Amino acid sequence: MRKITLVLCLAAAAAGLLAAAPAGADAYTLNFDTVMTNVGSSGVWPVVQSMNPPVLPSTFTLDPAVCDLNGGYDISVSPIILFPNGMLDSDEFALMTAIMADASFDCTATGGTSHTQVHDAWKKDFALAWSNLGGGTAGQRSTIMNSIPDVEYLFTGMMVIGDQDTMAFPLLIMDLIINNATAYSLLGSPGMSVPNPDQYTLLYPYLGWCGDADGDGCSNFNEYQYVKSQGGGRAEYLAAAMNPAVHPAGCTNDRLCDGTGGLYGEYFATRFLTDLKATRLDHQVTFDWGGGVPHPAIAADNFSVCWSGCVIPQYSETYDFLVRTDDGVRLWVNDVLLVDQWNDHGSTTYTGTTPAPLVAGQSYPIRMDFYEKGGDAVAWLGWESTSQQRKGIYEMYLTPGKGIGDRANDWILNPANGHYYKMTPSISWTDGNTLAGQWGGYLATINDAAENQWVQTMFGPYAGEIFIGANDILNEGQWVWTENNANFFNGNYSSGSTVAPWYSNWNTNEPNDAGNEDAGVFYSSTGKWNDLSATSTRYCLVETSTGRLNIVGPTPGNITIHEESPVTMQVRVLHPYGNVHFQWRRDGNDISGADESTYTIDNVLFAHAGQYTCIVSDDSPAMQESDSMRLTVVPKVQMPALSAAATAGLALALAALGMRRRKR
Repeated sequence: MRKITLVLCLAAAAAGLLAAAPAGADAYTLNFDTVMTNVGSSGVWPVVQSMNPPVLPSTFTLDPAVCDLNGGYDISVSPIILFPNGMLDSDEFALMTAIMADASFDCTATGGTSHTQVHDAWKKDFALAWSNLGGGTAGQRSTIMNSIPDVEYLFTGMMVIGDQDTMAFPLLIMDLIINNATAYSLLGSPGMSVPNPDQYTLLYPYLGWCGDADGDGCSNFNEYQYVKSQGGGRAEYLAAAMNPAVHPAGCTNDRLCDGTGGLYGEYFATRFLTDLKATRLDHQVTFDWGGGVPHPAIAADNFSVCWSGCVIPQYSETYDFLVRTDDGVRLWVNDVLLVDQWNDHGSTTYTGTTPAPLVAGQSYPIRMDFYEKGGDAVAWLGWESTSQQRKGIYEMYLTPGKGIGDRANDWILNPANGHYYKMTPSISWTDGNTLAGQWGGYLATINDAAENQWVQTMFGPYAGEIFIGANDILNEGQWVWTENNANFFNGNYSSGSTVAPWYSNWNTNEPNDAGNEDAGVFYSSTGKWNDLSATSTRYCLVETSTGRLNIVGPTPGNITIHEESPVTMQVRVLHPYGNVHFQWRRDGNDISGADESTYTIDNVLFAHAGQYTCIVSDDSPAMQESDSMRLTVVPKVQMPALSAAATAGLALALAALGMRRRKR
């Protein structure tokens, strides 16, 4: 099938005129060397390279014989650096097109991909790319398509391959065109939009450089490098990458971008890490959202994200971790705060160095907090060492965590001491102290500088001033903690001192007892303490040494249901520790066998009515009972029996209705 046929078929698909092809669809033949040559020959690229500030490097080329830009990028410099990955882009595309050209290819049995899967992804993604590029529903070409021949094929191929490094190029170019007035005047068209990867079918677990097309456990990259080391070329590479029986000796257990690696992203609808709207697995933190939204559930401005999990270095070396953000950012690696720039700023790169070498293959906790106030949004996380090239951290070196939680509503675990903390609404210190007891805890005790910093960085984004357990209510000048009445400070700012071995961190000229100020308050901006009136209102921080869980549900809540109908109840546990265990109860008694997050009764009887809760525990000491839901059972609706005469009358009426419809 020649290229012109493919153009017509795909244009028809973009116009909604081509039905989905069945399994084993016709082979597609597409020469990506020609595509890259045609795209690269456009006169647009010299114009882009001459922009001020420059966007693409002067060495940029799409010559299929030398082009290698699918190895990630560094947006911390201008022009942007496009890293190589050791595979010619034309050879990466060749794997995709070879599979599309072979209608019999099917390696799903070994965990690889198939012709049908790649073919269907291409069709869907082409239609999306056509629309993103401003193409018309009737096949009309947009300005950028007319200016850059075959650009729709290049962009589609990059989105189908789908790893974040490969997608970087179309995302960057489209963002540049849409958000730069000069670029838009040259290439823009109504209806253009930056591609949303969530809408595309991304086949990076199979077609990416770190994927595995034939399912033999050896990455495409390693098969490529081996073939090249033996003097082979593209044909030999394709023969190895598409045949699970052919691979380098011993190469069957590579680290692969199989879709399981990355960091757990919590997306909040405020700048303060509160109002959690969505969570997802982000395979890399290499985002340049521009003026777009980071997630469909989040607005383009005034949002925040927390990414958490573990990082696994490839080399035993000291590492530099780099973040480039617009706006604020904090980064922890192995529980050490390496970057602390929680402020409004334009796109800026910050670097933090590990205080000691990391050990290759060992897992280290990593967390990145980020907020966006307004304008463009950028969030990029990379690393560099003596042996590690400076680039974004790939998913095979990241494992997702469970999340931290909503700073306003959830119990938050401090891993350093195993205690849990939660914010109250804005209330007086006195009422906060009472509520803390009702929650099974106490207003927070701060034992050392590390805990002080943890409170500041964890809850500071949410509340500027926070009541803690420090007070001198009983004896003026004798400061104690509500947890245990321990005396940690005596006197005032002019003559007071900390009682060993306790810790204090009073602000300058505090405590001063101005106006009967007997309650300790924590300043989030500095981590310093002050004394205020216990009747003034602030958020209060509650602490407990007893394990806590954040349980959502049961859903659907109180429900009334007819006898003999089915019902399903469910609870969700947010960011648990390790394995989660469930035990459903009715009216306070365990239900045998009801030990999953959902509990279904297929045929509800009157005996099932009652109050339902779920006891939840995880691998921490925490064990907690959920809120309750009441199940009320009512008799099923009985349909009255029809007499023979009534049945006959109904049949005649339906027949007459049918006759009238036929006459029309």
